[in-house]
Amino acid sequence: MKAVKILISIFIFFTLTSVLNAQNLNDALRLSTPGIGVGAKALGMGGAFTAISDDYSATYWNPAGLFQVKRMEFNAGLSYNNLKNDASFFGTSTNFENSSTSINNLGFVFPFPTIRGSLVFGLGYNRTNNFNEAMAFSGFNSSNTSMIQTLLGKGDVSYLLYLTDSTGNFTPINGRLHQEGSILASGNENRWVLSGTIEVAKDLAVGVSIDILGGTFEKNRDYSEIDTKDYYGTGVKTDPADSRTADFQEFQFNETLKWELGGFSAKAGFMYRFKDMLRFGAAIKFPSSFNIKEDYLVSGSAKFGTGFTPDISPALESNIEYEIITPYQFSAGISVTRSFFTISGDINLTDYTQMEFKNLSASKTVQNNKDIKTLFKSVMDYSVGGEFKVMNTGLKLRGGYMVRNSPFKNDPSEFNRKYITLGAGFHADESFAFDIAYIMGKWKTFGDNYGIDVSRTYQDIKTTDIVFTTTFRF
Repeated sequence: MKAVKILISIFIFFTLTSVLNAQNLNDALRLSTPGIGVGAKALGMGGAFTAISDDYSATYWNPAGLFQVKRMEFNAGLSYNNLKNDASFFGTSTNFENSSTSINNLGFVFPFPTIRGSLVFGLGYNRTNNFNEAMAFSGFNSSNTSMIQTLLGKGDVSYLLYLTDSTGNFTPINGRLHQEGSILASGNENRWVLSGTIEVAKDLAVGVSIDILGGTFEKNRDYSEIDTKDYYGTGVKTDPADSRTADFQEFQFNETLKWELGGFSAKAGFMYRFKDMLRFGAAIKFPSSFNIKEDYLVSGSAKFGTGFTPDISPALESNIEYEIITPYQFSAGISVTRSFFTISGDINLTDYTQMEFKNLSASKTVQNNKDIKTLFKSVMDYSVGGEFKVMNTGLKLRGGYMVRNSPFKNDPSEFNRKYITLGAGFHADESFAFDIAYIMGKWKTFGDNYGIDVSRTYQDIKTTDIVFTTTFRF
């Protein structure tokens, strides 16, 4: 029996990522969903910055806006993110949170002398997305389902833990278990960017950004099923031929997913400025091509009242390399400045049905890409913002609102990500500026531990971001 289980563990090593949770649709969505953006000034105005883009952060929002920078600029920013998740699971609510601090952006802008118009380049680093996740749950599931059943025939983790009979195709465990677990994830999407813009006519500019992509992602999932009501007592053996498997008590399952990201992308935009009062801007973000080096590990254990505690140790590991292509994103904006006030608005169109997997197995590539077309839709996001200059003080006050709509078909509006932003800036003179933004986000979502709506967590998510940016102009 031991030799047979060793052979099956070798089989799992080679099939693990195709039968469990790696390379699923959420992986494509993680890389395709835009982050809140970069730059404290832009974020203080709700990210409505396509038609403003008058500092280094234009390399992210609209590279054409760099033509407005007339002096060499150094820009550096730091951001803090906190995510809180209140998950409801069979009537029990559990809170969990995760936080991180990282560089938001770091870069230079170089205006070049011209006889007419302007020629400006930007070079730097932008952290365009963070992958923080947190969720914990605990509750009694009275239904006749369990993950042990779900894993039958799918790599047979349940077989290796002696939770099935000798064939590996049957388990007497059929639900009525206490289920609990947690998910904790972290990581960043990073872009090294080179931007250039040229004023092709008076107050009309076009610009391009070329991005070299990088980043990391790590997700840890712990899951347990416990026989708290003793449904599977001493009279029940998970393997009738093995007396050690009587009196099932607990099953534990652990997953770790690690990514190393690389790739490239590009963005192009234009801006027209009318008498320093009205500005129009538009940009196209071309599909990003992400190369993903994935390391996927699974471990687990079981506990029986007989004292038998089989486990999967060391963890089963699988390594794979594949690609995810993100969709086009189109943005357009307008800003109006009158006296001490500026107001701006943006719309952003993303067609999530254009997400695509490449270089997986032929069957999984086809199935994933088919599911993308079936489950996702195109969305129109929007943001609005404003800035007020306090007369003769160098102080600027900002506020804004942005919405990132859910890309899933038929999702209700509470699944849309909504952000309220506040900001302030102090500009001592034309040489130095300090800006801060406070961004509060809120939305709902749900997740299935296995199956569809048989072990589901309903989640209320709140995020807080604080971004500081310092600008020097020479």
